[in-house]
Amino acid sequence: MKKLNKTIMFLVAIIALLFVTSCTDQGTGQDLSQSFIGGTVGLNTYLIEGMPPAMIHDAGTFPFGVGIVIENQGEADVGPGTDNSFVMVRLEGINPDQFGVSDNDIRQVMNVPLRGARRNFDGTIFPGEITSATFETLTYAPNIHGNTQFTIRADVCYDYETIATSQVCIKDDVLENIQDESICSLSGEKFPQNSGGPLHVTSLIENPMAENKIQVNFVVEHVGIGEFFGRPVNSDDLSEVCDFSVRNFNKYFVDIEVEPLSDSGLAIACSRFGGSNRGRIKLYQGAPTTISCVIERSRPSAGRVFQDLLNIRLRYRYGQFIETPIIIQDVSN
Repeated sequence: MKKLNKTIMFLVAIIALLFVTSCTDQGTGQDLSQSFIGGTVGLNTYLIEGMPPAMIHDAGTFPFGVGIVIENQGEADVGPGTDNSFVMVRLEGINPDQFGVSDNDIRQVMNVPLRGARRNFDGTIFPGEITSATFETLTYAPNIHGNTQFTIRADVCYDYETIATSQVCIKDDVLENIQDESICSLSGEKFPQNSGGPLHVTSLIENPMAENKIQVNFVVEHVGIGEFFGRPVNSDDLSEVCDFSVRNFNKYFVDIEVEPLSDSGLAIACSRFGGSNRGRIKLYQGAPTTISCVIERSRPSAGRVFQDLLNIRLRYRYGQFIETPIIIQDVSN
């Protein structure tokens, strides 16, 4: 009897282990239907521990450095040789003359590319690449009277892009069997997916218009924590380096391209872009903005009904910062 009880207990333990393993696999399994990893961050930045230190000395007696780690958490490649080549880090909140450096010494343009995060075909995720920027040999030269505290800030300014994709329903004869949803529906929300980045297409609604026309309305929205700007014509133009001032008229611009569909007989025209499928718009005070486009069939009807992927590319310059307090200690006496 004892042997039988032990056998039963062993079998129960095995079954429980299999159940837990099954639940764990279901809980951590990858959703292969997702196009992107997603997320609202492009480049993530944080300070290297001890750079800067919490306290320094006055009178040029305490050399120190500031170190910033840059991690590409989004899904766009950045840096030299990519479509988003401009990445710059600069220090703010300090007077370079007081710290024994020049304006050029507190500004670095990244000279290595950073690959974005990737979702593999089996659903596994490859994280984006990481680099760092350091500003060393800083010393506070003035001789102060009594300790004082100030804030040192690291601005990161970079070009980035987001790809949004959504299924749309295509019917050669839009007005025939308009409510037939056996394959897809011409009306309603299409739930776009976005690659990781601080600007997203948060809504996309499709509606029939005429016999050979479909209207698509999508909303572009800022979902990050920084500020976004229009890209300059020359990406290396340092005159447009993420000026956070309210007087900067380049704020809140984004370049948008609604990519052509795979069917060459379907043309896309957007009213905000003067009838083109691409253009630059301004999000008023950064608020969500709706873009309306028309998909028009230019060839005779073949009676087809199918789903196609509509891809929308958002391109912008993005600025964000991290800051930390630092104490200057009066030790000159």
